[in-house]
Amino acid sequence: MASTSSSANPPHKKYDVFLSFRGEDTRSGFTSYLYAALCEKGFSTYMDEHKLERGDEISPTLLKAIEESKISVVIFSKNYASSTWCLNELVHILECKKNNGQIVMPIFYGIDPSDVRKQNGSYGMAFAKHEESFRDRIKEVHQWRAALKEVSNLCGLDSKNFRLENELVKQVVKDILEKLPKYRSTYEHSKELLFGIEKNIKEVESLLSIGSEDIRIIGIWGMGGIGKTTLATIVLEKLSDEFDGRCFLWNDRKQYATHGLDHLLDDVDNLRMDTLVGASSFILHRLRRKKMLIVVDDVDSSILLDALVRECRHRLAPGSRIIVTSRNRQVLKGVSDDIYKVQRLNSIESSKLFRLYAFKSNHPPAIDDENMISQVISYAYGNPLALKILGSSLLSRNKEEWESALKKLKRFSNPDIQDVLRISYDQLDDKGMKDTFLDIACIFDSSFTRDYAESILIDNPSVKSDITDLIEKSLIEKGEVLEDNVLLMNDLIRQMGRQIARDERQQPGNRCRLCDAKDACYVLENETGTAAIEVISFNMSEITQNVRVCPAAFSNMCNLRILKVYCDNIGGYVFKLSIPNGLDSYLSNKLRYFRWDLYPLKSLPSKFNPENLVELALRGSHLENLWNYKVQSLPMLRRIDLSHSKFLTQLPDLSRSPNLERINLEGCTCLVEVLSSIQNLDKLAYLNLNGCTELKNLKDISRSTGCLDFILHCIENLSMDICQLSLTSQAHISQKFPVNLTRLLLRETAIEEVDPSIGYLSGLVELDMSYCTRLQCLPASVCNLKSLEMLSLHSCSKLEKLPPLPSALLHMDLYRCESLKSLSELPLLCFSLCAPYCKTLENISTWRAPLLHNMKIINHTFFYGNIDFYGCEKLDQNTRNSILADRAVLKLLYRMKFGTSEMKFQSGLTIKLVGLQ
Repeated sequence: MASTSSSANPPHKKYDVFLSFRGEDTRSGFTSYLYAALCEKGFSTYMDEHKLERGDEISPTLLKAIEESKISVVIFSKNYASSTWCLNELVHILECKKNNGQIVMPIFYGIDPSDVRKQNGSYGMAFAKHEESFRDRIKEVHQWRAALKEVSNLCGLDSKNFRLENELVKQVVKDILEKLPKYRSTYEHSKELLFGIEKNIKEVESLLSIGSEDIRIIGIWGMGGIGKTTLATIVLEKLSDEFDGRCFLWNDRKQYATHGLDHLLDDVDNLRMDTLVGASSFILHRLRRKKMLIVVDDVDSSILLDALVRECRHRLAPGSRIIVTSRNRQVLKGVSDDIYKVQRLNSIESSKLFRLYAFKSNHPPAIDDENMISQVISYAYGNPLALKILGSSLLSRNKEEWESALKKLKRFSNPDIQDVLRISYDQLDDKGMKDTFLDIACIFDSSFTRDYAESILIDNPSVKSDITDLIEKSLIEKGEVLEDNVLLMNDLIRQMGRQIARDERQQPGNRCRLCDAKDACYVLENETGTAAIEVISFNMSEITQNVRVCPAAFSNMCNLRILKVYCDNIGGYVFKLSIPNGLDSYLSNKLRYFRWDLYPLKSLPSKFNPENLVELALRGSHLENLWNYKVQSLPMLRRIDLSHSKFLTQLPDLSRSPNLERINLEGCTCLVEVLSSIQNLDKLAYLNLNGCTELKNLKDISRSTGCLDFILHCIENLSMDICQLSLTSQAHISQKFPVNLTRLLLRETAIEEVDPSIGYLSGLVELDMSYCTRLQCLPASVCNLKSLEMLSLHSCSKLEKLPPLPSALLHMDLYRCESLKSLSELPLLCFSLCAPYCKTLENISTWRAPLLHNMKIINHTFFYGNIDFYGCEKLDQNTRNSILADRAVLKLLYRMKFGTSEMKFQSGLTIKLVGLQ
């Protein structure tokens, strides 16, 4: 007999169940029924096919099958003990139980358990013969007796306790289901490769509402590679024991194109969706009145899905469930009771999965640069497929190869990832929707608001519906931690879109969209642009040498709609994009969006007609004036950004820009006049004059109450670091500022006290009085600012005390308030408190940890997620102890919520608790 397996090296478990039985007793009856029932439930079951047992020794194949099984079901029947083959099987099964922990389940089929245990009746007669036949091997007979006694003492099933044989079969299957792990097959054998799937499984199980008698359909939705099929497969396997049968249908596009609807597979557990409708009567007849769990995978046609669901609702038994996966939410909407969006992996889960493939156990890490690893993980954006592909592609690569791969990823998407993602693009309904997708992919590098995108792409009449459809088809997603209006396209999909734009034509000048810096600069230097070009968008930070733009570079681009030349840091560029000989007068009149950071000319081309412009952004430009003529009709213009244009002396008359909403002139240090240019701008909501140190007319305006009221009543947000309003304790703030003011920035002013009338500014969201070094206190009326969320008193060195604070406050900055001695009770929602180097701070009247019940707190634009008392040396010990205890609780809550206690948000901010040791 073969030697037993070593417990130190247990064999791979190939089978769920091994059936040990006496062939002539039960092969054609009970054992066959049990085998069929186990297979139907998805168990891998071994049943010896030899009808005649030859010799005393069992075959090596059978020994191996026993060793590779998780459970052995021993069916004791009348003649079981007469077979030495069966008895040797039983001995080996018990050896596997002892050495490898194999589960053994006895079934007493037509035989009394006591006859097996004591070897009475037919078992006694069988052993009388064995003792006669094996006189010279009597130890082996004793071994058989001991095996029978041991197994008969185990918990088992007796057939006489069941009225019908099929009831016994069902009970055996139920017991096996309880003994084997719930996650079988895919999950059990691959769980070390799966991260973050538990929460998805729980959500889908909840939506399925197992136990209710209705037929329920659940959609699983998400981008390509996010794990929809994996999730549906695991749920199918985990829950299959709750149903009479299970069925997995997948949408094989190639087979559909080749064979059409009539191609049919015989295996009901392995059907393709494209075949089901064509032969639905035949297949669904086989499923008729069964309580089924069905997965329909990767559906892209609502027609096919509607037909399937209609048939299933009429034919399947109550309690059946159907899970449908798709990249297109619209396909799922019409038939699903609920739709679940598969969540991407968080940073910890992404890191584990990536490292599993990039640094396999038998390959020592070739790189320990956490920054490069983080870049790859960030690029994959929690997509499991991308993490696996990128990890595998970087396996055993050295640092130089990693650096090369990262540079390449910035320009070109990985082809294996692109092939998966491109399916979603190819399924877009029409050219217009594809154009909208490509425009967004080429124009935007990060999150953007829906309103902003629609305003720039306004020449497309269907842009609103196109964006909605792109969200439904998982090509754009709504921001997770920002307001509802914010959208984003992750790097994987953006790169895929840009690759499609590059692949349109071999010659860059003949493409519709130029979004690669190298290609765009080639066209601008060599005047190879044509009427085909509609979009130019590239990052100057990617330029590796100085570029001299040809004067006639834009002459043939009569259809140019978007011109976006930008850089990461307008003060930190290395190479220049220059126009040494100026531009010819021509720029396309179709321009909607004109952005050129570090624009090198003194004015725009003289014959450029900006009447279709929606946005003009020339940050850090050399402009002295925009154009030479006084008044220009700009009916579409909504935003102007000329920030840090240090040579700009004045704005042109913008009175014929009725839709202008935002003007940013921050850092325009030569600007001497503004207000006369922006009269009659009823929609102006934002004016930034920070750093405009040469403005001449602000003092005059401040003396003219009527004009000041006009300016401020038109503007919700006023930002003036050089504020010359002479605001003192004698001024009534509600007269100086409109009641609907949302942001009031009074940094570096000479204010000593704030008038109590500030409490009338009920709409104020942000109050910034940083560096007001003469400020000594705030009035008690501050608590009436019911909308105030951010209060900044940074470096108010003479501030001695604070009144009770408004309940809506989320963030407070008290950095270096060196005279502050105490704080009143903090608002419950104030989770961001920056108070380092408050050297005289002694106590907080009542320290109470910020509430985390409303997680929208962390989504706010002003939220810094920071509780910092570093350098507060006089803070009393009771307050210190309370803060330290609460810090531990907050870290625990964040780990439960996000998987990490140092959670990074899309805004780039970090939650951290520092300063107390």
